[in-house]
Amino acid sequence: MKNWKRLTALLLSGAMALSLFACGITADPTSGDPSAAPSAGDASPDPDPSASPQIVADLTKAPLEFAAGVSPQDVLLTVNGEEVPADLVLYWLNYACYYFMYSYGIYGMSMAEYGDQLIDDAVSICLSEVLLRQKAAQLGCLPTDAQAQQAQAEMEGDPDTLKLFRESYGLTDQSIQYLYLANAYYDNMLAAVTHEPSQEELEDYLDSSKIYRVKHILLKTVDDDHKPLPDDEIAAKKARAEELLSQLQGVAADGLEAKFDELMMANSEDDPQSNPDGYIAGPSMKMVEPFETASMALEEGGLSGIVETEFGYHIILRLPIPEETLAEHRNGFRASSLQAQAEQWQQEAQVVRADALDQLDAADFYARMNAYQTALAERDAPAESGAVG
Repeated sequence: MKNWKRLTALLLSGAMALSLFACGITADPTSGDPSAAPSAGDASPDPDPSASPQIVADLTKAPLEFAAGVSPQDVLLTVNGEEVPADLVLYWLNYACYYFMYSYGIYGMSMAEYGDQLIDDAVSICLSEVLLRQKAAQLGCLPTDAQAQQAQAEMEGDPDTLKLFRESYGLTDQSIQYLYLANAYYDNMLAAVTHEPSQEELEDYLDSSKIYRVKHILLKTVDDDHKPLPDDEIAAKKARAEELLSQLQGVAADGLEAKFDELMMANSEDDPQSNPDGYIAGPSMKMVEPFETASMALEEGGLSGIVETEFGYHIILRLPIPEETLAEHRNGFRASSLQAQAEQWQQEAQVVRADALDQLDAADFYARMNAYQTALAERDAPAESGAVG
């Protein structure tokens, strides 16, 4: 799936903020900064080459018939008596597989090993979507006429995406409309069942989510290949770190950040010019454990001692989170509150999974979907290029 348009289509549902639960899979890349989070920038979302042999797509079949042996209207999931069609379940399975390959494929992780979990993730997403709508009906906060009209206008205003949904993903018009209304349901439920956090609630949320802002001075003890430097160079780095720390410890609180910036720019080996305002750590940027522990132990404005990690020696200054960023985390608090309720709804829901879903091979499904979409693109390419020329 190398076409960016596909990724845009996959992310249309605003309910992703609620429903895409973590896969529980962790990676441990090494980098020059203290972040341990995977970097998706260089990831390839292509199918896992170990998933299946070369697949020849049969374009005489519909995409879901070819990839999973089902029709869009087949029922793969029932939630509190409500039937969920196959095209929606498999749309989210395709997303879960794509996300896995985009985030973890570069680390050599095989989709075949996590296939059952990816199906569970797709079911979890579907559950959240369906339950959100069921609760909206119960609470009387269904989409308004204006929201429905806006969703319809967005859908009709993007014929390329509509074609993509229909021909490449096998979605029915009813399911496409279902996806386009996700934002409205999500926003309405967010307003109905959550509240603006108090200062105390916000601080608790930031602490529990390990969200904090820091600047740091790094003196590396490893080379670019993450191999340890010679002992004498490491000793020199530590001595230099102690010297810099001594300079900072003698500065008054009102001048500490300015002095820290001066020494950081002149000495840090973490490319401080690219991050002059430091890092805001959180779920999407998780720091290595010693760095995180030391940072979380500091009050805002606090200066650490020398902190040793696998990258080298750090001196850390913890700073307040900017107000504009705090506004985002207030929204994050509300989204987290809604997600917690959604998880509770899932535990209480009566869910029936069809045998066809549990017998599905996620890696094979994803490989076959990609083969189908590639063949479809190749078939249509001459006509498209001719139209342009």
